[in-house]
Amino acid sequence: MSSKSQKIGLITATSLVVGNMIGSGIFVLPATLAKYGSVSLLGWLFTAAGALVLAKIFSNLSKLLVNKSGGLMFC
Repeated sequence: MSSKSQKIGLITATSLVVGNMIGSGIFVLPATLAKYGSVSLLGWLFTAAGALVLAKIFSNLSKLLVNKSGGLMFC
């Protein structure tokens, strides 16, 4: 075991908070949409289709930019 204690830095702590906020929004969303009834299912389908389209776009971009790293900001 190491005697050196590790601390969480500002960037790591900020990332944890942002991740928790986004995650809690996803978990609370079905309860929020429940008051709209079955129409909310249509919203979930459109959202899922949009997510799949975005995933396909990023997949194709990663195939085009083989020797690049760092995401879209560094194209």
